[in-house]
Amino acid sequence: KQMKKIVFYIRDFFCGLCMAIAACGMFSCSDFLDEESHHALPDTQNWKTLEDARSGLMGVYGLMRAALADNNTQWVCGELRLGDFHTDSRDDLDAIIHNDLNRNLSLVDHVADWRRFYAVVNAASVYMEHVGAIVGQDMAYSEQNLKWDVAQARALRALAYFYMARIWGDVPLVTSSYDNGSFPQIGKSPSSSVLLYAKNELLAAAEELPFQFGSDNNQYYRQSPSFWQGKLLNKLSVYAILAHLSAWTGHYADAETYSAYVLDNYTQIGIGEEQICLDVENVVSETGLFCGSTTTYAPYRLVAFNFVYKDNMDMTQSGHLEQWTLCKPYVQKLYPDLYVMKDSLAVIYGDFKDVRFGMDTITHKYQSTYFDMNVSKPVFKKINVVQNGAGKDGDFAVFGSSILFSRMEDMMLLHVEALAAINRGDEAIQELNEFRKYRGLASLSFKKDFGSDIRKLINNIFEERRRELIGEGHRWYDLVRRQKILKDNPQLLDLISNGGIYWPVSEEVIKQNSFCLLYTSPSPRDAHESR
Repeated sequence: KQMKKIVFYIRDFFCGLCMAIAACGMFSCSDFLDEESHHALPDTQNWKTLEDARSGLMGVYGLMRAALADNNTQWVCGELRLGDFHTDSRDDLDAIIHNDLNRNLSLVDHVADWRRFYAVVNAASVYMEHVGAIVGQDMAYSEQNLKWDVAQARALRALAYFYMARIWGDVPLVTSSYDNGSFPQIGKSPSSSVLLYAKNELLAAAEELPFQFGSDNNQYYRQSPSFWQGKLLNKLSVYAILAHLSAWTGHYADAETYSAYVLDNYTQIGIGEEQICLDVENVVSETGLFCGSTTTYAPYRLVAFNFVYKDNMDMTQSGHLEQWTLCKPYVQKLYPDLYVMKDSLAVIYGDFKDVRFGMDTITHKYQSTYFDMNVSKPVFKKINVVQNGAGKDGDFAVFGSSILFSRMEDMMLLHVEALAAINRGDEAIQELNEFRKYRGLASLSFKKDFGSDIRKLINNIFEERRRELIGEGHRWYDLVRRQKILKDNPQLLDLISNGGIYWPVSEEVIKQNSFCLLYTSPSPRDAHESR
């Protein structure tokens, strides 16, 4: 076969990443929160044109995706710990699965380094502080454009803090940029303060953001709304993040309100009234929900960070779950690094009629869309975007799948969770049944199947989230939320009580900024903004 060349190609959506990194003084993601100086390019060389604004904003998005893709952080932190995946060949993955995060392993050390998230924080702050200078210099850049751009940067910064608070707990709270040649050592703020700050920032962003960007007659960065679907944070994206943040902090009345807002307004973002939930075939298709370049299913990706594939210019092997879960016949790899054992699958998917993983009672063959059972170890094929679905050449194993923080089905189940958590069981079971019919499952009765016991219903809701969202980075956070409500697992409850649910801070971070181990009160500016 002819030699094929891997090209790291980021199309329009990330076209400004390099420029934004330079403009923000972020020559290396690892420099932030270091003792090293930070230097930005002179303002006179930037922030002049519409293209500067777009490039800078796309750069912040690119840094956010890079933070999640680096060492597969999205799945390492959100899916593996005490989760359903198993490994026979990787000591580092096995350590994470068993929550042994103090071992001296390269993967653990790299993931424990929070500086890639602070690259997002600083880039967003620089952008927000400087992009307004373009108004008046380029007539194509309007005040409306500025409001939308600043709102997105604000939401991305808040999302980065939400991720960090879930992963590390208490972290330094930095709300302004440090591109002036120095960066002070900053102590940690309590996670509650960080999360409150993130919530208020998200609420402020939601007020400014539209359901869709621009119109065919008034385009956003010279593109119609369909171009931006599933790529940028819109109003519903922010409310989806708010729903998750509220559930994480135990404020389920707010979580119900925010998730209900998403479910009440989904037609505003290009989803048909009768199509709130995707069929499984469209979730798992190589050109379906997870495909970075899909346009048909893009609106269902409420919060996503995409790789794009075009004209035989392929994405990378790393930064995608497929790197660990696929093997022959999908790629030229004998065995997957991660898989779900058959016994576990039988427990997770106990209903033979489940279209995600079940069994034909007549032929006794597996009816599987999430897993391939025709191999020695079950292959997780739910996320399977080899060459972005454009090729079948397993020798050329590059992937184009998106990283999804939330999709419509996630929001449906989170709303059901919130309803049950505030003791509205009858409403919760009604909405749960609406979801179950999409997955081939029979309706349940709150009284007959759960004895009107809200705790049993809550457990079932989390099991439904487990079945639907497996492999997407939700399992660990779901386990923690479930335990905070039900308190039926002494081991996990002890971890929650003693801070064992958080990652240790990496040695490299401590070496560069030992002050980060100390606590500090938010600055007057921080406290004012949080209020």
